[in-house]
Amino acid sequence: MPNASALRHQPFVKPDPELMDLVINHLSSYHPLPKALENEIKACLFDVRAKKNEYLLKQGETSEYLYLIIKGLVVGYTTLKNKKLTTYICLEGESVSAIKGMYGDGPSGESIYAVEDSHLIGLPIHNLLQWLQTSFELNIIIRKIVESFYKSAHQRSNLVRMGSAQEKYEFYLSTTNHNIQRIPPQYIADLLDIKPETLHKILKKAKQPNEASVQTYFELIEDYMRDQEAFKQHGLTLPKMAADLRVPTHQLSHVLNFHYKKSFTAFVNHYRVDYVRSKLQNTSAWQHLTIEALGKEGGFSSRSAFFAEFKSHTGMTPSEYAKSRQN
Repeated sequence: MPNASALRHQPFVKPDPELMDLVINHLSSYHPLPKALENEIKACLFDVRAKKNEYLLKQGETSEYLYLIIKGLVVGYTTLKNKKLTTYICLEGESVSAIKGMYGDGPSGESIYAVEDSHLIGLPIHNLLQWLQTSFELNIIIRKIVESFYKSAHQRSNLVRMGSAQEKYEFYLSTTNHNIQRIPPQYIADLLDIKPETLHKILKKAKQPNEASVQTYFELIEDYMRDQEAFKQHGLTLPKMAADLRVPTHQLSHVLNFHYKKSFTAFVNHYRVDYVRSKLQNTSAWQHLTIEALGKEGGFSSRSAFFAEFKSHTGMTPSEYAKSRQN
């Protein structure tokens, strides 16, 4: 169980520039930010390290920060009549704060804690409130973030109303971009409001391979990603890919999770990075483009997302990789 005391504001430690770019990229994915506001936001960001089972926020406390998860697994839950109800599960690249009380104007309706050692970047709510008075762009961004929080809550309400445990699990697969093998099963069971032993049976059955069926999916997916280069589509989503392949969304998610062992986002970005790497190995193949344009051609929506993903795969920035291929 989580530690009794919540994580308190740590000494201000400025994040690395590339991590601050990740925060800006995350916010800009909702709506473009003016350069001046980007700099103001960066000046307020601070590094957060949460140990496993440590609270970021306890139910009833005031929500003081919006976090972006750099690495780790964070869960939100509320307690009603001594029963714990998981409200969301968040992984790398997602933002997290209180759904109720996000603006710091009342007690939080939920607790938030780290399921594993986690690295986050924090942004004070009081700074957000100041910018909301002066920035049209940030008003749009925060509205969309809050909408995403409520969408997650709405999906959970749909889950608990589903008929069977199997239907709940399939709905969850069809609506999440997570690699569910990263998530301890008890948290998924709690989110779906089913017994852990029931989920265990579902997962055990789901992992049993149907070789012919799996091979068919592999062939469809490889043709879609390699031959059709679908990864180049900006804004490609799991439902869009499933629709293009004419397969159920939960089945596609299952194949990616249990056979490719990747979340949808990680799966697509793997192809994007491979594409850019192959281009960078041949100067004549990209000399008419900037490296940033090459990343966009490969399907990345922003420079910061491209550079961060490329470095996580290769240990080098795209520029460093290009130079290493020339030596």
